[in-house]
Amino acid sequence: MSERASGPQEALAEVRLLWGVCGSFSAVAVPHVNAWLRGTVGIREIRTIMTAQAHALMGPRMIEAVTGHVPVTDWEDHTGGGAAHVALGSWADVLVVLPATANFLAKAAHGIADDVLTATLLAAECPVIIAPVMNAAMWSKPAVRRNVDQLREDGYQIVEPKEGISLTEGRREAGSLGDFQLALSAALVQAAARLTHPRGQ
Repeated sequence: MSERASGPQEALAEVRLLWGVCGSFSAVAVPHVNAWLRGTVGIREIRTIMTAQAHALMGPRMIEAVTGHVPVTDWEDHTGGGAAHVALGSWADVLVVLPATANFLAKAAHGIADDVLTATLLAAECPVIIAPVMNAAMWSKPAVRRNVDQLREDGYQIVEPKEGISLTEGRREAGSLGDFQLALSAALVQAAARLTHPRGQ
């Protein structure tokens, strides 16, 4: 049995969740989801990587207040030992990129690692959930669809956007944040199971 957990409930509480936040107005949902995860589900360890665009859009303070950890945006923001992307990638039991922009999808699908988030994605050894958010026109473009197909082929779980009210356009259209809760809950439970029943035991 893992040294980090002695039972299912304790294991769930000890799952290490890493968020990747891209520059979209849907990023405002992340602090609320984290508050629910900590207060209701009992997840104790949540870390966050914000892209430069996300940092400029909403700032780090609300996420820090909810998680107790300063989000990492630049390489020098990581205060632990080792390189930021290697340390965070090996630390995480689950990585969720939400919201994921078209720019992130393109980088991830082509193995580009030019910031902390994309480099951590390549270094991560855990299950990864990616929840894209963009307007309907962007989501329908062949280039975006090719990138999504490639990411699925590479083993990433994609939560497709759904129809909703656009925060930027004010009209109802496809491209809003999809129903990621089911995928996230399943990933957390599976991660907890790995803690209580490590491979080979």
